[in-house]
Amino acid sequence: MKLFNIIAAVILLVACSEENIENFSGNNEIYFDKFFMDEVAPGTTQADSTVESFFFYPSGIDEIDAPLKVHFSGQLLKNDISFTLKVDESLTSANKDEYTLDSNYIFHARVIREGVKEVIDTIRIKLHRSSRLKTMDEGVRLVVQLIPNATISTGQYERTKAIIILTEKKARPLWWDDEITENLLGEYSQTKYKLFLDNIDLKAELNAEMIQNNPDKARLLAMKFKNWLFSQEPMIIDEDGETMSVTI
Repeated sequence: MKLFNIIAAVILLVACSEENIENFSGNNEIYFDKFFMDEVAPGTTQADSTVESFFFYPSGIDEIDAPLKVHFSGQLLKNDISFTLKVDESLTSANKDEYTLDSNYIFHARVIREGVKEVIDTIRIKLHRSSRLKTMDEGVRLVVQLIPNATISTGQYERTKAIIILTEKKARPLWWDDEITENLLGEYSQTKYKLFLDNIDLKAELNAEMIQNNPDKARLLAMKFKNWLFSQEPMIIDEDGETMSVTI
């Protein structure tokens, strides 16, 4: 029986070691989470972009960040690694005054929990409001590319670039779902959301993370908006012709 236990333990140890080698071995590489072009092989993933709109921020905010997820594969990091980006001018329509790239970006080393198969960090690209954005329904495109160095190389080609769309286009935020409609802010309208940003949520803090991790704060913001609407004279009319209201 003891011999059987020893053999089983050895098999389990080998299996775990092989899994770790499979997940964290080979050359150190970084690559974006989204594909900038359709995947060549096996060809199941389509190109995607990150869209950032100034519409979702209060008037007067002229700089926002576009978060980009970066994946790492290779030997587990003991120290942070630095890398740079460059703009792919051939694919970019944004003017130079509409974005700022940092001189370098950091992928942070961290302790990897057992069972984790992906190591992901987030970098942020600074985007700037320009006067021409209001006249451009489709916004402008910024394409950034990962640059390899002596410490890190780039992975799958289709994920070496990231597409960012900067716009003032009016679109419904993903977090404003049926639950938010029924329990907090009522039916979505562009006019309602803009009033909410300009008068209550001045820092555009209400998002999916707050709703999940700090729902009391989300409810407080909705209640402040309700009280603000009630205090307006005359009452504000929403896009459907009815008096604007929230459901909280």
